[in-house]
Amino acid sequence: MSNRISDHEDAEGVIPAEQDLHMLSSGDFAMLGIQDFAYVRKMANPEDAEAAKIYGVFTADGTHIASFETYAVAYAAIRQHDMDPRSVH
Repeated sequence: MSNRISDHEDAEGVIPAEQDLHMLSSGDFAMLGIQDFAYVRKMANPEDAEAAKIYGVFTADGTHIASFETYAVAYAAIRQHDMDPRSVH
């Protein structure tokens, strides 16, 4: 997280837990869940433009990490790697 000092700190310099989320920068907030969540998106096959669409697996920040021929296999791969699949619309 960022190194900002807050006027919300108590006498010992500790920020109460319920206020922690208010102290996150937009970059910090974007990083939450990056290792825990993934989503599947149908996409063109980058190796063969003439081929059928494939299903890409992406991390919470949009990084493409894998591709599969079916949605079911992509979804199962997310679960197999201890990540939570999320719906993105």
